[in-house]
Parts: sequence; C-alpha cells; structure tokens
Amino acid sequence: MMARQLPSPATTLATSTAEGGAEPSTTPGPAPGRVHPDVATGLVIVALCLGVWGLTLAFDDVPAAIATGMSPATFPRLVLGVIIVLACWLALTASNRSQPEIEAVHPMVYATAAAIGGAMAAMAVFGIHGAVVASVIGIGRLWGERRLLLLATIAAGMSLSLHFAFVRGFGIGLPHGLLQTWLS
Repeated sequence: MMARQLPSPATTLATSTAEGGAEPSTTPGPAPGRVHPDVATGLVIVALCLGVWGLTLAFDDVPAAIATGMSPATFPRLVLGVIIVLACWLALTASNRSQPEIEAVHPMVYATAAAIGGAMAAMAVFGIHGAVVASVIGIGRLWGERRLLLLATIAAGMSLSLHFAFVRGFGIGLPHGLLQTWLS
C-alpha cells in the first residue's frame, strides 16, 4: 500500500499564485474562518475565572473589628485577576504565532488524571499525609519508577515537609481523613 504524497508548500504556493493572480498571505496565523486554539483557550480560561470570581462574591465579610490583612475573598480575586490578564495576553498575541501542530493525547495523561482523582479520594479517607504518601508512590510507579525505597523516602519526606511547614510553621491545620479522625 503506497502512501499518498502531498504537494510541497512551494508547489501549492506557485499553483495558487498562478491561478488567482493575487499574492497569498504570508502572515502566520490560523486558516481563514478558523479560530486559533490559543484564542479559544484564553477565552475559556477567562470565562472559568469569571465564574469562580462570581463565587467569591458569596464569601462572608469579616467584621471590621477583627479584620487584619486581606479579606477572605481578596487573595482568590488577586490570583484570578492575574490569571485573567495572562489568558487575555495569550489570546491577544495568538495572531503572532503559527498554528500549532495538534498531537494526540498520550494515554498516560488520562491515567495520571485518574491517579490524581484517586489521591483526592485517598485524602478523604487517610487525610493529607496518607494521600501524599499514596500519591507519590502510586504516581511514581505509574510513571515507571521501580525503586520502592526511593519513592517511600520521597513520600515520607514530602509528608513531613508539609507537616512542618504548614502545621508547625504557619499554624494551619491540614485536612484529616476519616481514618485519622476515628483514631483520634
């Protein structure tokens, strides 16, 4: 079975110039009538951010007598504002980039997304420390690392780092799972 040979861009350009007589556009960008993927991505990100921004409008206000620093809605809105600016920049500068070659999504992406969902379920049962250990070992094995002792060492180190940074350092309690609550 022979593969069909596509004409070269130079042949196509010469044919279209000879037939139409007009100079073809040499500016990079999407084909006429098609939206550049970066524009679509930027607009979707902006829409999602505006939806989350709307959710921050329902946050309770902190009474002025006990308010210190930022209100509960200020930091998320600040982060959302930065994301919106970057998404707008992505959409506005898309015409300066050529159309990207769209590749098929590797199956490992879906497996990793499922593993992250499993880590969220593990957090509900085992708490943050159990979920970190399970996800580091599980995703590490999924990605091909076979040295279990190395993965266990990294997992324990990450769990301890989270505990000392957030619980001891910042005084922020981390989520407890059902198992951790039953054992307490």
